[in-house]
Amino acid sequence: MSRSSRSAAAVLSAIAFCLAASAGPAFADDTPPAASETTETTAEPAPVTPTAAPPSSEPTTVSRPSASEPETTAPPGSGTAPTTPPTAAPQPAAPDLPDLRLSVWFDQSSYFATEQITAHAMITNAGNTTANQASLISTGNFSTDWWTPAFSLGVPVEPGQTVEGTATGYVTTTSGPLTITVTAVLLDAQQDAEPADNTVTVSVPVTHVTGSYRGTVYGDRNGNGAMDPGEALAGMPLYATGGIPDVTFITTTDAGGHFVFADLPAGSYSTIFGVNTDWYLVGPSVEVDGVHDPDELIRGTPLVDTWLSTTLAFTQQSYRKGDVAHLSVTMTNNGTAVLTGLTAECYATASGQVATGELAEGGPGVTLPAGTTRVVDMTVRITDEAAVDGYLRVHCAVGSPPYLNGGTPVTATARVPGGVAPRAVGYLGLFKGKEVLGPPRSDPLPGVKVYLRNQVTGAVVARAVTGTDGRFTFFDLPADLYDLGIVGPWQLTYSEPEFGARDGENGFDTQDPFRHRYYVIPGPDQPDPDATTPPGEQPAPGASPAGAEPGTTSSSGLASTGTEITWLALGAFVTTTAGAALVLGAYRRRWRQ
Repeated sequence: MSRSSRSAAAVLSAIAFCLAASAGPAFADDTPPAASETTETTAEPAPVTPTAAPPSSEPTTVSRPSASEPETTAPPGSGTAPTTPPTAAPQPAAPDLPDLRLSVWFDQSSYFATEQITAHAMITNAGNTTANQASLISTGNFSTDWWTPAFSLGVPVEPGQTVEGTATGYVTTTSGPLTITVTAVLLDAQQDAEPADNTVTVSVPVTHVTGSYRGTVYGDRNGNGAMDPGEALAGMPLYATGGIPDVTFITTTDAGGHFVFADLPAGSYSTIFGVNTDWYLVGPSVEVDGVHDPDELIRGTPLVDTWLSTTLAFTQQSYRKGDVAHLSVTMTNNGTAVLTGLTAECYATASGQVATGELAEGGPGVTLPAGTTRVVDMTVRITDEAAVDGYLRVHCAVGSPPYLNGGTPVTATARVPGGVAPRAVGYLGLFKGKEVLGPPRSDPLPGVKVYLRNQVTGAVVARAVTGTDGRFTFFDLPADLYDLGIVGPWQLTYSEPEFGARDGENGFDTQDPFRHRYYVIPGPDQPDPDATTPPGEQPAPGASPAGAEPGTTSSSGLASTGTEITWLALGAFVTTTAGAALVLGAYRRRWRQ
């Protein structure tokens, strides 16, 4: 037999052996084996044949038990009657249960709707054990269901003990009495002996007082603080909300700017105006009592965010520590009415205090007629902290008053050069999901070029390439405020492009877990600002920047690495192909034998 035949026979033998091993259990006899022990059998007793009594000619006499002895009856077929009477089953003792009794009353016989109402409740435990958590619940036209002391959590009540609680509130309907239904309950698994007497319903008369609220609304177009002909605001929606009970009414001003709210429940009311695009209106708070009802004149001023445009700028691009920097606020009234009382609310980074001049809060402010422009000077001192940051930024809101009736906030930034960051480290990751706390989930994004553009000058001042861990490092970076640029098909998400470099070391996770972290998703291709690189900008091929950390790779080094990887891949392919050919040739020679 040839070597090939012998190999085939061996394989067939192995297959047959496996099939036999697996088939054995399948064809095994599943008949259970005979018992090893003899089963013990018990012969049944012979049946007993009852012997019939001989007939008697005497009548049968049945005797009844006396009253003092219980009647006994022999069970059928027993032949004899029992002589001992059965014992009666013991009766269970009465359970130990609390029994809550409730009474409810008010501290007055009647109320006005504007008065605070106090209800009292008293719980008495008439049972024979302690109520562990007795509580009160109530429903009705009462503004509260909170009973004190701590009935919401339950209080213990000993047998025979009485506890009292109170609830204080107002009636919640505009007519009729105050009616409440109160129930004493047990909060735990205990049962009440008589739960039917745990609920009480009580009422008290309430007198409801109504009144009216009227007024006139106008828009002060000329800024003189008085209503002049043609200034009435018609068709203006407004709301009155308040009173006891708490209600809300709506109405609209007529052609003369007048409005009336009639039949208001007495109480305090706030005035709220509907949305409009021209006027800033602050409604008064009024008191309605049915006797001295209010009549209000409500002045509207122009909406600043509709008519005012504002810009803010430093008068120089850069300053030194200790300098007094000047800012110009330029305001233009694009509307048809006079803007009065314009002030500014400003704050500066790095603890700078802004002197707002004519726009100072609390002052008369600036008046700006329609169609005019005004420039106001403000100042701020450059602090030591600003020198560490490398910049100072000022934020301002101008309005009448700012933020409540103000235009879009404006910002200005000035450089404070001198500081240097020997290393400024950042991280670039591919966004994977948002976390409730902490930075988003991400995968490091290697081999991506990033750069910094100065926010004030617009110049690109630093470049780097992310390493395998997604980190990038800028060296000897002037302390300042930059925008981070990313080259390639990426767009930022869950991160701002702003990159602040402070004087000294700048990590990205040592002080602030969000500092210098950037996350991207695929997006439009972002161009490289260094498409035409000036001589000397990039390091020599294969070299890393001096002092670079592991994981920080230059763009030229990355290109060289890519070339080496290409040659390695080609060599591996050739080696694999040659090996496969040798194996195939050996197999063919063996088959021919």
